[in-house]
Amino acid sequence: MQQDPNPQIRLENLREILETLTEELSPLFKEDSAQVTSWRRSLAAVSESLEDQTLRIAVVGPVKSGKSTFINALQGRDLLRRGAGIITAFITRIRADSEEKGWVEIKSWEEINGEVNEALSMVGLTRNSESPDLVDLRREQNRNRLHQLIQELKLDNLAGGETFDPNIILISAYLSGYDTLSAYVKDKPVLLEFGAEELHKHQDFVSQESQSVYLRDMELRLPISWLGDLVEIGDCQGSDSPNPLHFALLQEYLLGSHYILYLISSRVGLRQADLKLIEAIKILRMLPRTLFVFNVDFDEHGDVDALKQLQERVRAELSLLIGETKIYTFSALFQLLEAEESLDHLSSRERRRLEGWYEEEAMVEMSRRDYENFRNDLKTLVNSERNRVLLGGVLSHLQRVSKSMKDSVHTRQELLSKDQEELQVLAEEIKMSQQSVAAALSTVEHTLKGLQDTLKEQIRKAVDSYFDTKYGPIISDTMQLIENYQVDSFKRIKVTETRKLLANLYLFYQDFRQMLSRHLIDKVNLRIIDFAKNEEENIEKKLMEAAAGYWDLVGQALRQYQSTLAETGLTLSLVAPERLPEPKRPAIAPPPFSAFIQRSEALGRSSLLLRFGLRRLGHLFSGFKNRVLRRDRAGIGESGEEAFREAVTLVKTETQNELLTYFKDYRQNFKFAYLFSYTEQYARALLQLFQDIGDATVIDISHLQQVAHKKATSQEDTTEDLAIVEHRLNYAEEDLRSLEQSLDMPR
Repeated sequence: MQQDPNPQIRLENLREILETLTEELSPLFKEDSAQVTSWRRSLAAVSESLEDQTLRIAVVGPVKSGKSTFINALQGRDLLRRGAGIITAFITRIRADSEEKGWVEIKSWEEINGEVNEALSMVGLTRNSESPDLVDLRREQNRNRLHQLIQELKLDNLAGGETFDPNIILISAYLSGYDTLSAYVKDKPVLLEFGAEELHKHQDFVSQESQSVYLRDMELRLPISWLGDLVEIGDCQGSDSPNPLHFALLQEYLLGSHYILYLISSRVGLRQADLKLIEAIKILRMLPRTLFVFNVDFDEHGDVDALKQLQERVRAELSLLIGETKIYTFSALFQLLEAEESLDHLSSRERRRLEGWYEEEAMVEMSRRDYENFRNDLKTLVNSERNRVLLGGVLSHLQRVSKSMKDSVHTRQELLSKDQEELQVLAEEIKMSQQSVAAALSTVEHTLKGLQDTLKEQIRKAVDSYFDTKYGPIISDTMQLIENYQVDSFKRIKVTETRKLLANLYLFYQDFRQMLSRHLIDKVNLRIIDFAKNEEENIEKKLMEAAAGYWDLVGQALRQYQSTLAETGLTLSLVAPERLPEPKRPAIAPPPFSAFIQRSEALGRSSLLLRFGLRRLGHLFSGFKNRVLRRDRAGIGESGEEAFREAVTLVKTETQNELLTYFKDYRQNFKFAYLFSYTEQYARALLQLFQDIGDATVIDISHLQQVAHKKATSQEDTTEDLAIVEHRLNYAEEDLRSLEQSLDMPR
């Protein structure tokens, strides 16, 4: 069936019509009429839903899997370019929109200087200067001082081994980008907007780490006609980025996504990073909504047969992880260059490269075919999801309001022809049926309230057990990991060589922090999300099971009410669905576990620091250093290695104590602000379904008795007004029926 080109515009128009009719009909009801209230409530829900119909698609994969090139291919132009920075931590969002524009948001001086000084505080530990004076990048003297510090650190070769020092890299990036970006920075964050003609200028802010480090966020809006509007594509950081913070942000973005496009590079196939990312996708319950793309590099493969063999190998390896799944095999770069060629945007070098690829006809044909299949399948999924949301929420609200209004108008037309005595008799008969409906709704309300209390007690026990500081699985594993952490090397020094001792401690601290941060993000955060999803599913299941039984009770009461009206010649079109619809899930996600990840807005979300670190660590090391020196002056011998090992033990103990405190605080937040709130919101949404059906169906005719008492002209005018409203409602109902047919989804 042909899809409606602008369903949202039609729905918005229908909402406005019904909103106008609500205000026109409201004088015919009591001021506190439950029926009018239900119309207004439903139309408000429609308005809210139409404001946020964006479908989010996350493009994921390890570093260098071709995510940016792939997104450029989707939009048919080479626009998105990003450096693979290890400090910058934001996800570039591309929104499909009819109007081409974009923006970047630049941090304030307060944020930038805050980040630099936080990093400098950590670096200062190695320079025998635990409390350096605060710096301001706007001062040339401060910048010169930082340049000198960076040079000294490079000479000292402090950042060794496999780790990196994000503090040094952060300071270096700000210094490198100062001359170019400082003119844009103000006392408050600055939003730079680009129109269609200057959209390419966003690259001046993201192509290098020294530029993108100054940014808080960015977004591009582009027409992607084959996808339609209100689609957001997220260009996510590589899952194997050396900065653990990037994986934390990726998890957060995936929690709010509708679909995932997973890229596997043909140059390297599946990697260890893929195993970690696929496991995360499973935990997030997003695997059924993930499309896998085998992104081909034509230059790496001799012919189509070799490519097919590699494709089958990847398919077999992937099936071991997730079972059989479809894999789309094409070259994102080839598709992009072909699109650029059609626009006559290719350089001579790119044109020669494309012409060389055309000689491999079989591979080119394979790429074109699978890319077309991928586009068609993704378009179908997007349309189905959009229609599911519209049919499941917006459309059902509008249909219920339209039918309720029509029933109300029709009933009033019939009843206004009766005299006051007839109305009085009928009112008494209907009142008994209405009381039956009200009693059923009251029973549902009390049942759900009692079930909430039971569920909260169960949640309390489950959460307290999971986060038990002695026996809880994630806490005990984390404490054991810290306890068993081994320091690989120690540079032998004398205990009196304070600076070298601190340098050794700093190296240990960098590796220790990196290890612990990865554990908290890769393991703890995902295990908490898995636990949270299980609890959500349990809450929904138990509430739905309890409510389903009472749905029949309420339906029976409503049918009895409608039967009473039918005996008087009145037939209602609005009936309760046979099965209880699923309510809208609460828009609340488990709070990220970021005990040792500093990602506050004030710091621009770009530092990676231990929570207890910085000043506390400085005081800890300073006190330790003074104690060692006092022992040395007192003639109590102690080797540098002994002092170092003692300091390591002290850091481990402090870390464990700080983590235990954080776990306790997090447990309370997880319990009350998240799961308790989730229970209350889901139960409230369920009860609202019952009340909406009841309030929309039950027509209060008591006000009609007052109208009938006035008689004469006022009654005739009312009858004429109702006829006009009924005509407009017939139009709205027909339009809704047509729209429902055009939005019909494949089952």
